[in-house]
Amino acid sequence: MRILDFLLFKGGQKGRRGLDPSPERETRSYEELMDELMDWNIEHTDILEVLRKEVEDVRLQNWSEALREGIRKHLFPYGGKAQSSPFFPIYRDLYQFVKELRIKLLTDPTMKNVKGVGKSDPISVCIVCGIRALQKEKGFARPLDTLQWMILERYFLQI
Repeated sequence: MRILDFLLFKGGQKGRRGLDPSPERETRSYEELMDELMDWNIEHTDILEVLRKEVEDVRLQNWSEALREGIRKHLFPYGGKAQSSPFFPIYRDLYQFVKELRIKLLTDPTMKNVKGVGKSDPISVCIVCGIRALQKEKGFARPLDTLQWMILERYFLQI
């Protein structure tokens, strides 16, 4: 038996006919999945109303421009320090904003309806979805998503 057969067929325990049918493969893109999550959280919470009161257009535009430039490129540069990036203060502002708003929203009754993703904090994901919706509403490029949020969390939890 070849190694590939061994790995593919559960250690060679079962023949080709004995395999369980493979689960359906996801056909939607990550952006489509994010938009579905965003729509659900917006429909089931008050996050948009809260964010419209909390986020000024200039701040949202700054976040959007920094996200368009790329988080990895500026927080994990090949040479130099991330703090020297002109976008570092903007990324830090976005991170701190989500963390502080999360604390405020813990008592909001609609936050019991949030839908999260994986092991991420559901309220933070809901805030990310709300920011994404505002960015799309304003026509800003590169809306925030959960992958970008996880990169921000990973970076700012280290320092």
